Amino acid sequence: MSTAGFYGKLASRGDFVSRGLPQSFIGPWDSWLAAGLLASQTSLGERWLDAYLVSPLWRFMVAPGVCGPDAAVGVVMPSIDRVGRYFPLTVAVLLEPDADPASVVGGADGWFERVENLLLSTLSVEATFEAFGAELENLGSPMFLPRVPSSRFASLHRFDATDPQRRMSALAESACEGASLWWGQGSERIAPGLMRCQGLPAAADFAQFLLGQEGVV
Repeated sequence: MSTAGFYGKLASRGDFVSRGLPQSFIGPWDSWLAAGLLASQTSLGERWLDAYLVSPLWRFMVAPGVCGPDAAVGVVMPSIDRVGRYFPLTVAVLLEPDADPASVVGGADGWFERVENLLLSTLSVEATFEAFGAELENLGSPMFLPRVPSSRFASLHRFDATDPQRRMSALAESACEGASLWWGQGSERIAPGLMRCQGLPAAADFAQFLLGQEGVV
């Protein structure tokens, strides 16, 4: 598994920052975030800024093919650059092809909690780009289990799942296929929980990531 990288806006810098993530992920991720921000600004109007600033940190998993060829897991946080332009900051890790994304989503929270603490630390007036980069190198990677071996023929998808635990793993792995999953601690307006979307969420639904059901217009 690769080490963590980042992309987005950092309060101590005046423009986009990135490190350790390939353009194959950054390109579609940036396009999706930009479209979602624009759509939410249009739908929320003067409510948008307050909603953005208090929106929750979202943990995520995107399956292979959803945002580039690789599966990725990470955390995205509402952020701002030094000159006052708003855009989220993302820390992510690309998963190896044999890693089961469901095992990361259903695994221990420790890695995601460390990422969240690191992201929140960037909002301090004393935060620096150099310190952020150094701490990022110490994050390591989330724990994962290997995929359940499987094969396809005709319209069937067969898993080598011969015991209850492996059957459960196969079901969870299937739920991740072609999907993005979103979860976290929530906020004053959004209850903690898990959301699943086939592909990335539509730009028109982005306001719900800021306000929950209040974002439905």
